[in-house]
Amino acid sequence: MTSASPLPLETEDLGRAPRWSQDRRLRFIDFRLQWQGRLNRTDLTSFFGISVPQASADISKYAEQAPKNIHYDRSSRTYVRGPSFQMLFDSSGSEQYLAQLLAIDRGILDPAQALIGSRPPTESVLVPNRTVDRSILSSLLHAIEASQTVRVCYQSIARDEPRWRDISPHAMCTDGLRWHTRAYCHLRDGFRDLVLGRILALEDPRPSNIDVALDHEWHNLVQIILAPNPDLSQAQREGVEIDYGMRDGAVTVECREAMLFYTLRTLNFDHRGVPREGERQLVIRNLDQLLPVLPRPGQG
Repeated sequence: MTSASPLPLETEDLGRAPRWSQDRRLRFIDFRLQWQGRLNRTDLTSFFGISVPQASADISKYAEQAPKNIHYDRSSRTYVRGPSFQMLFDSSGSEQYLAQLLAIDRGILDPAQALIGSRPPTESVLVPNRTVDRSILSSLLHAIEASQTVRVCYQSIARDEPRWRDISPHAMCTDGLRWHTRAYCHLRDGFRDLVLGRILALEDPRPSNIDVALDHEWHNLVQIILAPNPDLSQAQREGVEIDYGMRDGAVTVECREAMLFYTLRTLNFDHRGVPREGERQLVIRNLDQLLPVLPRPGQG
């Protein structure tokens, strides 16, 4: 992909700092042409707060870099996508579009801040919001940055009563539904995942003497090779290959060993790497290689 070089200072709006760099504005043009098929200077001026001459300069710069991607339609007085359009930036890809669409639908992203212009009616599966106390999250993030040990009151699912314990957090992780902190638990004498919503209180930050390099499950990367279930018909297997972007009948998913439990669950496998009941699309081709690192029942 081609990266844009910034224009000389005199082509930017003088007297005020631009809201974004020109590279960001060129990505905006590319995204709108890819997904809207058209673009006006007012799209740039309203989104970025720049002048009309600056918007014209940005469009001209984009046309220099990708002349086949854009042309001016005099009848509609708008810039339209060229018939041989090839996106200039990876940020215009399908994953980025769908991620923004989901973030808007979930209320995470303000539509006015999204690169998407008009959008289709959208609905997503709603799940209960997981409660995370802001002050606890802020203290945890500071503890990670400052390499601290903190004392937390934690409600384990295995106990009726919450229990105080010292932890040395070093990372954040999510299974897609809830957030955890990855930490050394001094009570359990090992690295664990602690659900943020179950941390009821946090106190006593102090320097940590834990070497996070010893969290081997966190630093060890695992590859899961997925393939269509051989019990499927040829046409069904080809459909699965297309759906998962497979090449030569397989696709590799890489994750941290510490995240393997959650990754298997998301892919509809149990902790043994066996498809869950009713799931028949995928199998793990390298299951024998994963046996030494498969999570134990109840782990995760």
